[in-house]
Amino acid sequence: DNWWLYWAPRAELYTKLRRLDRVVAIARISKTVMPVMVPTGQVMNEKIVVFATDDMAVLALLSSALHYWWAISKSSTMKVDLNYAPSDVFETLPLQRLTPEMRTLGAELDRFRRELMLARRAGLTATYNLVHDPRCADADIAGLREIHRQIDHVVAHTYGWGDLELDHGFHMTRQGVRFTVGPTARQEILDRLLELNHERYATEVAAGVHDKKHKRRGSGEQG
Repeated sequence: DNWWLYWAPRAELYTKLRRLDRVVAIARISKTVMPVMVPTGQVMNEKIVVFATDDMAVLALLSSALHYWWAISKSSTMKVDLNYAPSDVFETLPLQRLTPEMRTLGAELDRFRRELMLARRAGLTATYNLVHDPRCADADIAGLREIHRQIDHVVAHTYGWGDLELDHGFHMTRQGVRFTVGPTARQEILDRLLELNHERYATEVAAGVHDKKHKRRGSGEQG
């Protein structure tokens, strides 16, 4: 009868959003799989995934190649677009402690990219089409690539993976040519994340987190 009301108002989410001016959000279906900061005080469309935090370290983590390739490996696709499911991607990603370095780079990414997009009058997809285009050597686009390179290194270090040679460059992938980590680094990242995922799941099982009476999805991929 109350046709003007939202069917699923997500009261808990909006209670959290009232305490924040901006939050991290990512399109549920996208080619870029790139998070942005969006203002609160508006209706959040169900086609976006909202992370109820304004922590720039979270923005950095979700902007990293580690998160991108984990998302690619755990998600379904629609043509070349990824269908982001938080339960399959974020909830299975073994998280590390967020660091001040990640926070600094997340804030730098947010500021630099916003100014770049305003100056070019370009949206997110158009901007990252240039980032992944080897023919584009414009200073602002090169600067954005460098911020992403730094984010990848800092996030890798939070996992203790200082030994990992990321080999950034333009690499052919199933999503086309991308400026990202090299194929060897990509596979090693996925192998290490999966191993860490299994270790944490085993710890949760031992702690009774996944008992049938209290079964829930945790950081473990299985279950």
